Amino acid sequence: MSSLLKVDNELKTKVEAFREQITSEAEHLVASFFPQKLLELDHFLKEPILNVTDLKEIHSEINFKVPDPILFTNSHDGMDMNTKKRKLEDGVPDQSRQGETKTLMMPEGMMKCNTRLMDLIEQVKPEIRTLIEKCNTEVFRR
Repeated sequence: MSSLLKVDNELKTKVEAFREQITSEAEHLVASFFPQKLLELDHFLKEPILNVTDLKEIHSEINFKVPDPILFTNSHDGMDMNTKKRKLEDGVPDQSRQGETKTLMMPEGMMKCNTRLMDLIEQVKPEIRTLIEKCNTEVFRR
């Protein structure tokens, strides 16, 4: 039975070439890339950085003072009702306040990060990205 839909032979060859390319990519990913990556990740799971028996080994001391809370109320008791927003004169903002930004800071300065966790993140993150990129190829989007 002949096909009711007529397709140009040039288009058929392009589609067939594309199908073969996708098939070969999928076979490579399933047959070699993913098994190899599984072996690498299995080896990684056996490294000492992930085999922590006592969580005190990765504990990082955090020393900071908690600032006093700011209390907000809905009442206007005790507040100056004549406070107004600063107006722009001739459309020009007040030059004394230009570029100023309110910033919240820790009273004791910058906090140190947990270096063991940062090392772990630096090792795991590229692996996750690679696997996500491979899973998002044309092969697996269909």
